[in-house]
Amino acid sequence: AVLFDLDTPGGYAFETKEIMSEITRLKIPSYAFVNENALSAGALMSVATNGIYMSPEGTIGAAGLVSGGGAEIGEMMRKKLHSSFEAQIRSVAEKRGHDPELIRAMMIPEDRDRVFGEVVVRAGELLTLTASEATSMRGGRPLLAKGVASSIEEIAEFEGIDSAAIVRAEATAFENVAWWVSKWSFLLILVGMAAAYAELKAPGFGIGGAISLLAFGTFFFGNYMAGNLANYELVALFVLGIVLIAVELFLIPGTGVTGIAGVLCLLGALLLGTVDKIDWNDWKVGDFSGNLLDLLRGPAFTLGTGLLGGSFLVVLLMRFLPSAPLFRVFVSKQELAGGASIATQASSARCEDRMGLTGEALTDLRPSGKVALTGEELDVIADGAFIKKGSKVRVLRQDGMKIVVGVIESS
Repeated sequence: AVLFDLDTPGGYAFETKEIMSEITRLKIPSYAFVNENALSAGALMSVATNGIYMSPEGTIGAAGLVSGGGAEIGEMMRKKLHSSFEAQIRSVAEKRGHDPELIRAMMIPEDRDRVFGEVVVRAGELLTLTASEATSMRGGRPLLAKGVASSIEEIAEFEGIDSAAIVRAEATAFENVAWWVSKWSFLLILVGMAAAYAELKAPGFGIGGAISLLAFGTFFFGNYMAGNLANYELVALFVLGIVLIAVELFLIPGTGVTGIAGVLCLLGALLLGTVDKIDWNDWKVGDFSGNLLDLLRGPAFTLGTGLLGGSFLVVLLMRFLPSAPLFRVFVSKQELAGGASIATQASSARCEDRMGLTGEALTDLRPSGKVALTGEELDVIADGAFIKKGSKVRVLRQDGMKIVVGVIESS
């Protein structure tokens, strides 16, 4: 036999239908122990079993359909869902020997009072039963539950099951990781963001990058295990965002386009990564009991909390990281002796000679590109606005190996 130890405020509607179908297809007896609450989806799951037992403080019922955020749903969607559910609920209730009208009273309010033995459901209300009400007699049989029990072992004794043979299902390590990640995803975003900043401040150090990689890797792996949208496609989108930001920082700084695109890729991957896969599929086919905002409200809150916390932590790192003992170990503060290197001495005259020289842009400068200068093809960076190919330019300054040019305005 399978014994379900239930203490739940409810769950998603279409998943509940699937669970009920799975329970009714079992080839062995199944029993529900309402310990202490089987509300909404929990009540319907209990009805699908071969027998219901209540804990002394147990309650069961209140199975009205609401949106994912707990709000009322539209009239048309309500009718659609009620029609879909009522047929299955009636079939399951009759199969298990329950009064279908009793179960319907848990789901659908009516504009009249309804009476079930000693229990009265007032107009406009849903039925919720206590342990004593669920086990009260009506027509020579219990209203809903077979009896009151204080433990799984007591139910096993009632049903003639050897309590010594009971094996309790425990969550696997992966399931525990999935539960933790789905609950605390914002912390992983926070840590990953702050660690990435620390890595940028100490390039080559490695620890910040490793922590960031571990945090975001755990984020995607855990949410994937939890049944969310965090799949290979979103990981690829996240990596693409990193690549675009790197291109913006190191190859074509100042354009902004690739950087913005990279940030949008990162945010999109993190937002969608926490969206429930089943809800997403239901929304795409129109079966989700809400709109897109309802679907994304929770993931958006997770992402927003992580970004705010990460930003706060980055501000703290900007203030305290340079003086941290661990950071100082990896950043040399020794000053080099005065004087130029051999390479600098050999080229300093040429660098100085370029100041004020004019040439022609061989490519668009956005802001980096190539110019022809005194017979040489040089890599340069435009000062300020982008410069079109073919424009006349003048060397304004040279910062180390970086040559900065400006456009010569035609008179």
